[in-house]
Amino acid sequence: MAYGGFTGKILRVNLSDGSMKNLDTFDYVPDFIGGVAMAYRLAWDEIIETTTEWSPENPLIFTTGPCAATPIPSAGRANVVGLAPQSYPIPYLCTSGFGGEFGPKMKLAGYDAIVITGKSPSPVYLYVNGDEVEIMDGTQIWGTGNYNAQDWLANKHGQDVAIAAIGQAGENRVRWAAIESRTENGAGQGGFGALMGDKKLKAVVVKPGNTRIPIANPEKMIEVVNRLNKEMSPTGQDKVALSRDRGSYTTRRQSCPWSSCTGGIAGCLPTMYNRVPLANGIGTVSGVEYCCPGVPTNIMESMPSEVRTELRRLEGQLGLNHWETQLGMNFWMLNEYRRGRLNKILGESVPGDGTNMKLTPDFVKKFYMAVAFRQGEGDIWAEGTTRAAKAFGMDDEVWKTHKHGYGPHWDGRYLQFVRSPVWVVSALTWATHGRDAFNHQHGYPERYPPFVYEWDTREGRTSGWGTPKIPYAKICELGAQIYGAEHANSGWDDSTYQYTDKEYVGLWHECRGMIKDSVPMCDRQFPLLYDSTTTPATVGWTDAETQAYNAVVGTDWTLDDMHKACMRAQSLLRSIWTMQGRTRKNDESVIPYFTQPDAWPDDAGPSAVDPGQFRALLSRYYALHGWSDQGIPTRQTLQGYGLGSVADELQRLGKL
Repeated sequence: MAYGGFTGKILRVNLSDGSMKNLDTFDYVPDFIGGVAMAYRLAWDEIIETTTEWSPENPLIFTTGPCAATPIPSAGRANVVGLAPQSYPIPYLCTSGFGGEFGPKMKLAGYDAIVITGKSPSPVYLYVNGDEVEIMDGTQIWGTGNYNAQDWLANKHGQDVAIAAIGQAGENRVRWAAIESRTENGAGQGGFGALMGDKKLKAVVVKPGNTRIPIANPEKMIEVVNRLNKEMSPTGQDKVALSRDRGSYTTRRQSCPWSSCTGGIAGCLPTMYNRVPLANGIGTVSGVEYCCPGVPTNIMESMPSEVRTELRRLEGQLGLNHWETQLGMNFWMLNEYRRGRLNKILGESVPGDGTNMKLTPDFVKKFYMAVAFRQGEGDIWAEGTTRAAKAFGMDDEVWKTHKHGYGPHWDGRYLQFVRSPVWVVSALTWATHGRDAFNHQHGYPERYPPFVYEWDTREGRTSGWGTPKIPYAKICELGAQIYGAEHANSGWDDSTYQYTDKEYVGLWHECRGMIKDSVPMCDRQFPLLYDSTTTPATVGWTDAETQAYNAVVGTDWTLDDMHKACMRAQSLLRSIWTMQGRTRKNDESVIPYFTQPDAWPDDAGPSAVDPGQFRALLSRYYALHGWSDQGIPTRQTLQGYGLGSVADELQRLGKL
């Protein structure tokens, strides 16, 4: 049966022998939704027990979902899926998302996903123009910077193409190399740029064609679009000022009370963007610099902003993941510098005052170049912080800054003022995922606290850019409705409930992350948790993504149906991890990190995880999924999802 929203074709390319074929999308959807969930099913067909990040059969999968290239707002994201070189100690199968035009244009070229396996003997790039698919000679652009390569490809194939490319860091298999699309979008976490480099694949170029994306229910889609536009933009607000005065911005009923991306006047953009002309006269420097401009661990903090901007551009040109340099290595480097163990880098004495490192622009540039080209000591740093720490004999303290090979990112320890027990859910998410679980974190640890009235002392107590706040007691009441558990949001004013029902919250937002990667929808805007514009406040439009999916695809799913599909995909992903050797021990490895006192002490309750209660929470989370107490999906669970063959394979391997 055909469904709306899909082209019906998945392109599979083997770079080793040059073979190509089309797979039928409808062999995978809607059971696996589309996007990332579908990619996990595709990956299962490619990966075997002995597959490593550098194996030819490790698939590099570019995918997007059924709502991409439709009028559904914010549905343009794409994702990359494969065994991630950055993950530690196991290169888990995981995903990294990016925005921009690649996802929609891939669909307009006729494909719901592109699966790339094998390794080319020489540098190539993949050119996709409808049925015209070519593996083309890439020697002319191999060794060039990311931006230069993309310019060359656009000049050759037309400015309307969408490009996903790597810089020299990816070519040299730097484990934290990014894949970038134009100058503003990148799949950073995971190190998938290194996977492209390992395959000698400089870029994937897609030419949008005349493929029509069918809409199952156009009338319903229009209704959804109109309501989403109202929910996500400042339309209809009493005060909307297109000016440089960020404090005058307002937003409406958002899970992200800090921004209004679809309205073009996001509250965060004026800080993140600089001297780039926009419709409202505000112009980009770096999202990470916006998130943490004053964090003392920012070893580039003392440099002028224009210098930092140029260094960020160099990172992009080389294809280095800025989040690793900014919040991965920086934290660990500073810790070791303060302990007196990291006095030299690249053979040079580290300048500083004993408390803070004060690196010069020339040194930072030298460091980036050494890493990207794996020159000298840069070859060690190219392995990523966790592996580098081990190589230097300093891995005894790296647990303080890294989990599964990734530095801090919405975990409630260093940067974000996340109240207790919100960070307990964050810890659960980090424990049970293969990489920086950013989209789950945006949905809860980032979106919940700003709505709580008692957690803000500012006059007026508005959330972000004008949305009214909600009393904590009401937030707890609404949380019980959203998550189906009485104490889901409880625990701040009564530590008795610190860990109670948090497994329901973790699982719910895990499903929402899967939805955002599979439908797809904007990571920053969804889910729409609360509506604080009503009196009293109410639960937000929590099934907005499902309604968009139904309208485009033609399903009649409830939110529970969508969550079941997400849990099917998550159980398949967990099965792949089980095949890779992941156990409960790997999940519990994050516990020491979360036993550190929070850098932003709460005014109520503890600021560190209780290991015993956290392990009990982990067991309850496994049980909700239908997994064993070791975190392994049971045969009954897999068969219930129609994955009996997966259970058979795990049984054959002795891992079920």
